Amino acid sequence: MSETERNEAPRQAESGPSRIALYTAFGVGLTANSVALMVKVVFALWAVHLHMSPSEFGLASSAGALLPFLLSIHGGVLMDRLGIRRVTLAYVITTALAVPLYPVLPFFWAIIVLQLITGLTSNMGWVGAQALICNLSSGRTALIAQFSVAGKLGTLIAPIAVGAAWDIGGPWGAFGLVTVASWVVVAALWIAPTDPDTTPRPTARDVVRELTPKMSDYIRAFSLIAIPTVAFVVVMSALRISSTAVQTSFYVVYLRDIGMIGTLVGVLVALSEGAGLLGALMAAFWEKYLKPHWVFIAFVGMSLLFVSITPLLGGVFALLAIATFLRGYGQGLSQPVMFGILSRAVGRNEQGTSIGLRTTSNRFATMIVPGVMGLVAEAVGVEESFYWIGGSLIAMTLCVALFVRRIPGFKS
Repeated sequence: MSETERNEAPRQAESGPSRIALYTAFGVGLTANSVALMVKVVFALWAVHLHMSPSEFGLASSAGALLPFLLSIHGGVLMDRLGIRRVTLAYVITTALAVPLYPVLPFFWAIIVLQLITGLTSNMGWVGAQALICNLSSGRTALIAQFSVAGKLGTLIAPIAVGAAWDIGGPWGAFGLVTVASWVVVAALWIAPTDPDTTPRPTARDVVRELTPKMSDYIRAFSLIAIPTVAFVVVMSALRISSTAVQTSFYVVYLRDIGMIGTLVGVLVALSEGAGLLGALMAAFWEKYLKPHWVFIAFVGMSLLFVSITPLLGGVFALLAIATFLRGYGQGLSQPVMFGILSRAVGRNEQGTSIGLRTTSNRFATMIVPGVMGLVAEAVGVEESFYWIGGSLIAMTLCVALFVRRIPGFKS
């Protein structure tokens, strides 16, 4: 790096990222988030096709969140140390190689293994995209909102495409589409901004040493919870993702059980994602009138409410469409607010770690919610499980709201 480049670097940091860097980061977010959603939707369709019981489906869904729960912090630390782009590339290539194995191995034990692998790799692809934009944006809500919009654009099309591919080509057609989409993520990341000069190119010895999770990294990551803002985001992020955990698991199963074809299921999921795009665009607007933490709480509660009432709508497509739109609006609006709160609370060299911590919380929720919902569904039925799980999550959100009012840092 020349002396001139060293002098220019601080000026570029002050003026913000280049348009090319931003657009490529948006592209990674669009494709990575799409594949993460497609993997979940196509697995739910696959489970119905294989006639899994609610408890088996809940267990398999939970398996998809187990390794992200255990290793998200480690993955975030790897990104901070070895480079966001380098580490994320390894994850997304693994996703592209593992997805086509689903229809080849239609056995429960194989499904569990594939869920463990793709659950981790597709999730960490999205984590890498988030770390990339947080590093570039320096916590500016407007830029993060644009990134969220890019992510939602992909997920607007993805579930419809998967549903249609399932109706036209069956499991092979649907998993084939997800495989192609996974390689598109690889291509998008390949042309994304390279890791900065502050992240040295790792040697083979560095990679081997860093691949082993270290207790000190987990202690350092969990120590961030001592910051009240980080603790708030970690808890609320888990509640927020619980809404998605329901919609990408038992919501799909319920719609298939009442006779809805794959394309219409995809349309409803896509409508939710489209509403999320609108919500993300309005995040900065709501922050003008409410403190970010109240915006976050209010719209997470909204998303939980409208997924919980699904069985009350009697299978009427218009009512289901309205409910999923409102759920998606609340979900999408809360995302850039959440990213902004978290990225402002920690330093630049801890962005990957903080996102890994939040993702660990997310994956804990997505591991627990489908599993518990499966057991509840076995006991009282799928319809009633929506009320039990949804009601419990809304009650937890209200408890957080009451607790936040007592924390000095959130009173002003």
